[in-house]
Amino acid sequence: MQYRLIVFLMLFGVSAAAASTFTDVSLTANVYQREIPVDAESGAWLGPGTAAVDYDNDGCWLDIFVVGDGGLPNALYHNNGDGTFTDVAAKAGVADTPRGRGCVWFDYNNDGWRDLYVTCAGPNYLYHNNRDGTFTDVTRQAGVGDEKHGTGPVIADYDHDGWLDIYIANWGRAPSLLNPNPAPKTNVLYRNRGNGTFEEVTQAAGVADDGIAWGAIFFDYDNDTWADLFVANDHGPDKLYRNRGDGTFQDVSEQSGIVTQINGKPTGAMGLCVGDYDNDADLDFFITNYDADLLWRNNGDGTFTNVAEAVGVANEGVGWYASFVDYDNDGFRDLYVVNGDVDNSQKTNRNRLYHNQNGQFVDRADALNVTVDAVARGATAGDFDNDGDVDFYVVNNTSNTLLQNDVNPNTKSDRTWTKFRLRGTKSNRDGIGTRVTVVTDNLVQTQELICGTGFLGGDSLELEFGLSSAYQIDSVTLEWPSGTVDTYHDLSLPRWNKTLFTFVEGGTVTVAVEPTGKQSTIWGKVKAAEVFQNYPNPFNPETWIPYQLFESTDVQISIYSQNGELIRDFNLGHQPHGEKVLYWDGKNRVGETVASGIYFYQFRAGNTHSVRKMWLMK
Repeated sequence: MQYRLIVFLMLFGVSAAAASTFTDVSLTANVYQREIPVDAESGAWLGPGTAAVDYDNDGCWLDIFVVGDGGLPNALYHNNGDGTFTDVAAKAGVADTPRGRGCVWFDYNNDGWRDLYVTCAGPNYLYHNNRDGTFTDVTRQAGVGDEKHGTGPVIADYDHDGWLDIYIANWGRAPSLLNPNPAPKTNVLYRNRGNGTFEEVTQAAGVADDGIAWGAIFFDYDNDTWADLFVANDHGPDKLYRNRGDGTFQDVSEQSGIVTQINGKPTGAMGLCVGDYDNDADLDFFITNYDADLLWRNNGDGTFTNVAEAVGVANEGVGWYASFVDYDNDGFRDLYVVNGDVDNSQKTNRNRLYHNQNGQFVDRADALNVTVDAVARGATAGDFDNDGDVDFYVVNNTSNTLLQNDVNPNTKSDRTWTKFRLRGTKSNRDGIGTRVTVVTDNLVQTQELICGTGFLGGDSLELEFGLSSAYQIDSVTLEWPSGTVDTYHDLSLPRWNKTLFTFVEGGTVTVAVEPTGKQSTIWGKVKAAEVFQNYPNPFNPETWIPYQLFESTDVQISIYSQNGELIRDFNLGHQPHGEKVLYWDGKNRVGETVASGIYFYQFRAGNTHSVRKMWLMK
């Protein structure tokens, strides 16, 4: 396997000791595809989506699916593990989906193999993974062949029954002089019955949005474990639906602060992505637009503020795909944005790579060779060469581009990283919707496993965490959709080596230090103590922090401000096992009442280290 990895790096055109940029390896990897014609109906290039996954379970090698466009067949690029890919779409039975638009990989029947859903300008397709490299069209049997104009498909277990459901964004036409009242293309929600079939529940669930949707995304914006839904509408208005937890959603667009106009113009939303860019333990989201991209910062109280211009990500081009990734493994989520001209607008086609510098962003696309100056639409992110950093595959209207990340070459001076795979037991098999919190030293990182993101596609279903120079993970907490919460402590990374962890819900964590797929159990889930969410939250001015000890141990709870300043330290001494609670009166170490804002409480009990967030709101 080490030999295969060396060959892979050589064929990708960069030695292990080289360079500090991204490298275009499209030709040697054989994934450039071919020029795509303009859409005959619209006179413009709408562009297809793409998504990465290990569809054949051959270890750690990510494969790439690209939707055909302009009459071209789809491509399924199988990762050969040696630096090259082979298009096997025809052999696999997934080459033909006329008028294709978007795609997503997900395990709809919980058998451990990722299936494929493709949206089209009617009808859509669901392909069942036969586990032998081939797929069977089960659209009719499953009942998911919506025939409107499918664009972005997104996946979540919105009702927490252990089965993944499908939400389809549908795109229509904006009003014009020739067609002042175009027929709406209502979006569709399919609920998974768990027997290979789905039922359409759009109206009953309250998400029958009839805007001109390019995409949508499921994510838990209010930290209540239920998957909420954001819909990105071309020509506005965008919508945010809060999951009530009873199978229905509430439109909270207005009260959340999600506005429908920017600088007096309706938003022309295209793609979107979610990430905790400021490491404050809640999820923010970014939307590409025709006129101005938006970064909605999560205020932690159910509202959002657009900070795109303030933090430096108000993109100048017509944005499509976007993704929060930590390309340099420093522990902060960076942002990649793909641009592509429309109707000869003369806006830039150069893509952006915004480097996150503690919440402020600097565009380093030119310096890092990721501009790809072409008309682009979809893209997907993942570690295609298994060297521990995130690469990009970009779909253009000329030829597609695979950008290999060589920013931190694989040497002993590297920043460290780790990758997580999730295996649900009570939850869906891939753990879609699981919230993962990683604590190293004084850095807290939060990610949610999201299926269907960017533009018309999705990124890898592996969670990647940059750890800067840490070789010890203090704690990992996984909050699964089922309600199960698993916490692991003191996970060591082999020195000068990087690690892929697989976490099994309610069970064990396994590790593989080489991309062989061979794993061995090294840690069990031993729970010595657990801290819970404070109540009330938000609070003013006092709150209680509950915790439970499963054995007698020393206990310490420290409260920090959002900028890391120690506010209050409670050394509670040696305590017997049992349920406990700490009272905090909202005052600092000198007895002064603290200001409104986000605070963190760090819990230490024996070898248990956990961090949670609370909100003081006056």
